[in-house]
Amino acid sequence: MKKRRVLIILFLAAVTALAVVSELRLRRESASNTASARLALPEFRPEDVRSLEISWRTQKSTLDFVQDGGYWAVKERAGAQAASAQVADLLEGLAKAAPLKELDISGMNDLRDLNLVSPEEIAAPGADPALKNSEGILAVLRDANGAELLRIMLGRGHTRLAADRIGNLAVQGYDGRYIRVWYPDKSSRVFLISRVFEKCVPNPRQWIEPLFLSKPENPVYARFQRKPPGAETAAVVWFVNSGKDNFELLVPTGELDMEAFSQKYSALAAPFSVDLVQNPPKELKFNDAFQTVMGDGFAYLLEFAKVEVDMPAENPDADVYAGRMTVSFDPESVHRLIGEPDDAFEQRKKRLAARAEYEKRTANGRVFLLKTGLLELLAQPPVKTLRSAAPRASSAKTSSDAKKEE
Repeated sequence: MKKRRVLIILFLAAVTALAVVSELRLRRESASNTASARLALPEFRPEDVRSLEISWRTQKSTLDFVQDGGYWAVKERAGAQAASAQVADLLEGLAKAAPLKELDISGMNDLRDLNLVSPEEIAAPGADPALKNSEGILAVLRDANGAELLRIMLGRGHTRLAADRIGNLAVQGYDGRYIRVWYPDKSSRVFLISRVFEKCVPNPRQWIEPLFLSKPENPVYARFQRKPPGAETAAVVWFVNSGKDNFELLVPTGELDMEAFSQKYSALAAPFSVDLVQNPPKELKFNDAFQTVMGDGFAYLLEFAKVEVDMPAENPDADVYAGRMTVSFDPESVHRLIGEPDDAFEQRKKRLAARAEYEKRTANGRVFLLKTGLLELLAQPPVKTLRSAAPRASSAKTSSDAKKEE
């Protein structure tokens, strides 16, 4: 009888213990779910976004998705094509942003310290003047119907605990950012996230797809022409053609400097425009032109005209040039790869044609501000000079004698 009573007591104790463990587990799961819900940002799918506004103080960029063509356009730059990869990266990053923690905000001073005061709060009647210039970068995402998907402000960056070092210098960086998010009920909350969003900028020129040659290898020929002042026609400054075995310098007479020739295409492979010229003046004279035809069927004509504008540059006294690039594509001029089957060749031509449409939409019919130094690089003939190869003239010889020997 006693043994039976002990077994019953043990059974009841086990049941009680299981109930306690189960209750604790449910509480932990409930707390975890509550914390996740508390830290959740409004969810959206990047593919549902059709309008993106980024603003800060007096700067604003409005990016609209153009359904007919499938690209993003920068409204403040006359509908110029936006850099699609940059837009996609931002939307993907915002969709995946996960808060590390939520901050308790006791008042407007806390928002000011984090640069998270909204423009409406700064401009409100009776607002504290100390709030001025305390707003962050505001991003507003909308769907095809204009409904707001996300309203988020990017404030101060979160400083790393340990600074990076370059040599003996300590370089302080950021490993996160404070954000403010608004909800449908007009309430807002402040979080710390592990992303910085350095490329979420309000300056429209930084969203434009820049000019560059996406595949600058395999040129068939290239030439640079210049129209002298008062002349009706342009003269060829240099001309390089691909021969049977190698490239040939046809103009001017001399040996081709392959390194100098390659440098021109290396410069063109990187973005070489800095902004779009809206409503370019009619008196622009495009007197210089670089033209090249590639083995993949693409042809590029880049024309230069000197302009009088203020543009940030390393050398503020340098001449500023506008560029007008025309892109064309001939599928019949695409070179077949060695051993390439017919079906693979046709598929590659279709991909090239799609790329051509993208590049034409970026460049054709528009005028861009170009980086300084590009014209000088392209205009220089890629010819090896005898001066660089010849031994230095003796000091006993005159400069005229040295030139005769050269």
